Amino acid sequence: MKRVLSLALCFLSVLASAQDFQGVATYQTATSLDVELDSNQVNASQQQMFLDMLTKSLQKEYEMTFSKSVSIYKEIEKLEAEGGMRMAMFGSFMGAGGIFYKDITKQLEVRKLEFMSKEFLVTDSLRTLKWELGKESKMIGSYTCFKATTQKMVTERSIGRNAKTDSVEESKARKWITVTAWYTPQIPVSQGPDNYWGLPGLIMEVNDGTNSILCSKVVLNPKNKIEIVQPKGGEVVNREEYKEIVRKKTEEMREMYGGQRGGGGGAGRGGGSIKIQIPD
Repeated sequence: MKRVLSLALCFLSVLASAQDFQGVATYQTATSLDVELDSNQVNASQQQMFLDMLTKSLQKEYEMTFSKSVSIYKEIEKLEAEGGMRMAMFGSFMGAGGIFYKDITKQLEVRKLEFMSKEFLVTDSLRTLKWELGKESKMIGSYTCFKATTQKMVTERSIGRNAKTDSVEESKARKWITVTAWYTPQIPVSQGPDNYWGLPGLIMEVNDGTNSILCSKVVLNPKNKIEIVQPKGGEVVNREEYKEIVRKKTEEMREMYGGQRGGGGGAGRGGGSIKIQIPD
């Protein structure tokens, strides 16, 4: 009887500590873009300079505070370089940035975004990915991580100026892509960066062929407990409503941009295009 009571007390103690479990993970992100510029208007060095500037602007650092059931993922703010506002807007078109909150128990996700100087709370049910667990493993820092893959639908958009008609053109194509993730059972939470979750361990790395996210630091059970609070403030919309708002504003800007001969810069001079992938 004493042994049973002792085991019960031990189980309750473990359960209580699991409920209080917290961690803070730091992630580095990078995005590779397919950029084509008119060689008659922009020479090779100028094209490379533009591509380097664009790529660097999309290299971000994020911090995710997490528990067993909830997490909040947000960018670690830095001083914006010249053109930072334009690049931030470009990030909004890609569906990136802001503050992203996930509640696994309630199957809820909330992303707080600022778009065109207006705040939005994009609130919807948590998206579930069908992961296929593999046997391959590797070390990320001091953690043993295992490979998992899933398929995700994205919209590939190509935006650029037609040099002959001097107009902005846009094309879209939906396609399935393979996402590879690496998770560690040593941190037994079903959390991960951005909208990734659902594996039997913290997701330490994600790569979809265009975007990569890598965990550079993990602090478990920090000395000062952090309250993970659902974001508030801003117009509440769901994912589809927000995508429609962005689509309309993008169309307005495209018409304005198309009406300015020779304006803009980079891909706006002469012909050329930028191809990006946007999650559905």
